[in-house]
Amino acid sequence: MLTGLPNRRAFEEAYAARDAKAGPYCLAVCDIDRFKRVNDIHGHSVGDRVLTAIGQAMAAECAPHLVVRHGGEEFAVLLAGLSLSDAAALLDSVRAVVAAKRFRNRETDTPLGTITFSAGVTAIHAAEPAEAAFLRADRLLYAAKEHGRDQICAG
Repeated sequence: MLTGLPNRRAFEEAYAARDAKAGPYCLAVCDIDRFKRVNDIHGHSVGDRVLTAIGQAMAAECAPHLVVRHGGEEFAVLLAGLSLSDAAALLDSVRAVVAAKRFRNRETDTPLGTITFSAGVTAIHAAEPAEAAFLRADRLLYAAKEHGRDQICAG
């Protein structure tokens, strides 16, 4: 477990076990912008450390909400008890924290440049299957990418 975060299976279990009385619930899908470039320029070991640092920052900033590594450079966040606008505001503050970090290659002391993420966040409907909510959040993530990255799209 590279990032120290729970995985997609943990997300699916938490989604299925959510308590309707603890709602509303929102789902965010986050993806590190231009992550392939980090791996290509600095190597996979540096990329792994960046993934871990961003995942840990997201988990700390989103606590007590569940943050999981969904795969690759993608993270999912299950937010309980927040409206869509509050969930989007929280993710935007996390985005700003990550964008403000100054990553360096430990071996060479070379700056990696600004590393950002984009996210799509959506409100989960009462009896909605995880796949439907995830698909909607994923579409919003791609809208954020298409509109210039380093931003949150909510809907």
